[in-house]
Amino acid sequence: MDERRPIDHASEESPNSIGPELTTIEIKRAKFFSNNSNDSRENVKTSEGGETVEDELLCDTMPHLKKKLIVFLVALSCFLSPSSNVAFLPAVPILAKRFDTTSNIINLSNAIYAVVMAISPCLMSPFSDVYGRRITFLICSMGFTICTILVAVSVNLGMFFFFRCATALFGTAFFAVGGSIISDIYRPHERGNAMGWILSGSQIGPAIAPCLGGIIVTYTSWRVIFWVLVGLGCLSFCMSWLFLPETAQATIAQIIREESPNKRFVWVSYNPLTVVGALRYPNLVLAGLVSGSLLYNMYALLTPIRHVVDPRFNLTTPIYGSLFYLPPGLGYLCGSFVGGKWADYHVKKYQIIKGERIPEDRLRSMLVTFGVILPGTILVYGWALEKERGGIALPIVAMFIGGIGQTICFPSINAYCVDAMPELKGDAIASNYFTRYIAGAVGTATCLIQIDSIGIGWTCTISCFVLLGGFIASVALVYWGARMRTIRVSDSRK
Repeated sequence: MDERRPIDHASEESPNSIGPELTTIEIKRAKFFSNNSNDSRENVKTSEGGETVEDELLCDTMPHLKKKLIVFLVALSCFLSPSSNVAFLPAVPILAKRFDTTSNIINLSNAIYAVVMAISPCLMSPFSDVYGRRITFLICSMGFTICTILVAVSVNLGMFFFFRCATALFGTAFFAVGGSIISDIYRPHERGNAMGWILSGSQIGPAIAPCLGGIIVTYTSWRVIFWVLVGLGCLSFCMSWLFLPETAQATIAQIIREESPNKRFVWVSYNPLTVVGALRYPNLVLAGLVSGSLLYNMYALLTPIRHVVDPRFNLTTPIYGSLFYLPPGLGYLCGSFVGGKWADYHVKKYQIIKGERIPEDRLRSMLVTFGVILPGTILVYGWALEKERGGIALPIVAMFIGGIGQTICFPSINAYCVDAMPELKGDAIASNYFTRYIAGAVGTATCLIQIDSIGIGWTCTISCFVLLGGFIASVALVYWGARMRTIRVSDSRK
């Protein structure tokens, strides 16, 4: 835990003397974390492993129906960025012809998109801690909508690349900030289910967006794909404005504003690298390896689908090739509903067995899926296509089962980041999104090159070994993650 610097009240006598009072914001940050950190309140008894009585009051006082509405809103917002990322995949050959380039270059925009998705939580998660969840959601909804409009009217490849990256910057923030909102309004043993519902929003995108994109580009212009996303962005903004309250109990800006009531707006500097700095904790590094391996596999599977299946099954129009996005997408959707409840079940089960709640026990729910089902299905998919065995049915079934396995794992690792490091607030889950989308960018950028060089079978074999590496990291977390957290706390208090 971060060391608290003693507060020099002499430097705070005059609210208008900005110099010594806020030479910076360290004093305010100390107050903020003392108000918000589940581990730092010495005078409040904790229950259920880091959850304070004050936090319980917030969880209990918010009506259940309002919580569901917030979860729906966050899920809707989380639908935007993945949909923008995959909806135009069936249109890649058309876009390449329109901008006089190659499919590999267009797919490179997806890799850059994923890199910006990794950077987004570094900027927006600390921003939400400083200024609040609500204002962050509103800014990101508006930014996503405006940038998507500019993508839709792009006249050249540079404009298309730039504003697609900007949509990633705003659209991905919903994941990290949404995870913080869930930690604000739900108790630990309920968070897995809530995270699963939020993930359902992000997984509906890969399920239906490519199919809709294929239909759109078959019968009309590729630009219509992005105009549909503009409408969804407007819906997210309106719903956030009307229904999303501020869920953070305190923000740094709010504390400063209370001490300087004459200031309507307070500028607070913050360091985006604090999110990356969270990776100095070994358990978060392992959690990043887990989620990174999952997203590498996901993007390496989705990106080249038309490139692989069109020649294999002699498909000639985008609408037919886009149907192959349905099996993994529907698997993602089904798994997101099962994974959260399955993770919460394991939390309660091992709490009864051990007499206490240990965050790492949540990860036990995904070990069989991660170690057996996911590697097995990606191998079956790749080599069935490589050797031309099993017709259409075998790769479709493998993609569907693999999709279920993929999103059984994600709610566990998302909720683990929130539960294991409550004092980091949004930085813990934001650092996880940073690592996973970097891995997704690598998968997107390299999959076509691998397929053209060594074939789909060996490309999927590489994905299998990446998944096994993530599985080893998850096993290490289950058995040694608690010890890592203990070492971290004792080291920071020396």
